Amino acid sequence: VAAFRALIEEKGGTLRTGADVERITTANGRVTGVRLAGGETIACASVLASVAPGQLYGRLLDGVDLPQDRDALRHYRHGRGNFQLHYALDRAPEWQTPGLDEVALIHLSDGIDAVSKSANEAERGMFPETPTICVGQPSRLDPTRCPDGKAVLWLQIPDAPRAIKGDAAGSIAGRCWDEPTREAFADRIEAILARHIKDFDQIKLARRAYSPADLEALNVNLVGGDPYGGHCGIDQFFIWRPFAHSTNGIGPVKGLIHIGASTHPGPGLGGGSGFNAAKRLGA
Repeated sequence: VAAFRALIEEKGGTLRTGADVERITTANGRVTGVRLAGGETIACASVLASVAPGQLYGRLLDGVDLPQDRDALRHYRHGRGNFQLHYALDRAPEWQTPGLDEVALIHLSDGIDAVSKSANEAERGMFPETPTICVGQPSRLDPTRCPDGKAVLWLQIPDAPRAIKGDAAGSIAGRCWDEPTREAFADRIEAILARHIKDFDQIKLARRAYSPADLEALNVNLVGGDPYGGHCGIDQFFIWRPFAHSTNGIGPVKGLIHIGASTHPGPGLGGGSGFNAAKRLGA
């Protein structure tokens, strides 16, 4: 955050955190600013909103006459939930497969058929029997992320059910994302991880799990734990993201630009929607 703040301030900008925007204010079909939850109003000619469509059209623009957008919002779909695990380790992991200690992001799976099976089971509301696991090793690239000699791992499981209907392995009884259910699924993931790292149980210092419900509670834009801003089916991707009539974030309120994973060109680290917005604003 400090590095990001420095980049903004270098260009004359200001970064404020902990300032919840309650409403985007408008007049005569154009943006006039934003109103914060505490009542403060900030006037501006343009607003970039990196939020889920439901937050933009259901809350931030509440009271603005946008019938076409609200009708489209009713049909907008969010994707599968995401499950995250964070580990603190006593030392850098020693992988069973040589060379993986040099890789920043690893995917653990039994192959393409297993990837398909995991996704299919989660899509049907089931806990995958053998979930696909993405393992990030941030301390491998940046040792300052943890104390000297220690390590951290970040795990993302992209195939987690939003609404739980069952367990493909038949062992997890929970049907909601309560703590026992969350930890039972975390145990399944950890058992797979431990097969790939030597003496994992001996080097594990701490674990923290986040279910799809936890992620949404932390960030209202992660609807159902979906980290990608909405289902990425062809009907709401490319120029149709989020809606067919809101191409590239150009909406009916002048000065308002919708950006982020819910807009073209979709989720990822490329920053495409922000680049497009910057060009539109003359950068």
